[in-house]
Amino acid sequence: MTSPGRSASSLTPGRRRALHAARTKVLQRLFADEYDSFPQTDPVLRALLHWEGEDPLANAFADRLYSELLFRKPEIDALIEDLAKGWSLGRLTRIDRNILRLGLCEILYDPEVPFRVSVHEALELAHEFSEPEAVAFINGILHEAAVRHAPGKGPYDPSPVAATTSRQSGRSGEAGT
Repeated sequence: MTSPGRSASSLTPGRRRALHAARTKVLQRLFADEYDSFPQTDPVLRALLHWEGEDPLANAFADRLYSELLFRKPEIDALIEDLAKGWSLGRLTRIDRNILRLGLCEILYDPEVPFRVSVHEALELAHEFSEPEAVAFINGILHEAAVRHAPGKGPYDPSPVAATTSRQSGRSGEAGT
């Protein structure tokens, strides 16, 4: 899955809002998909889940994210079961389960979305749609997944500036002894 070809820091506030809205619509669609009682042709449901906004990049992102989630759902669900010790998928609320799916899909299968952006967006969705206690749980699962399964993208991504500074300070300490 590929996402917008620009770094998160170079996105305009309007584009960031559009991408957040796209993630929100994907989450709503995943949530609605769990209810078999609504036919996909239901006009109210279709209007709710229609993610076509003003930003074509965000629309394409939502389409790709949703498609990737559907394709990868069995392996993402297995990973959630593995990481959520003592919790089965059935014990998680529908919204928490789908926020985890969305965040894990981005972390594991979209190399262009930075880890911190994926986690931040998932936690924003948790703050908007879930209980306060769920935020820490979701954060822990996403961090553990990155450490175990996406270490190159994972939570510990020191900037080259910080690495250079720490090496230089180590040298100056050696010179002073």
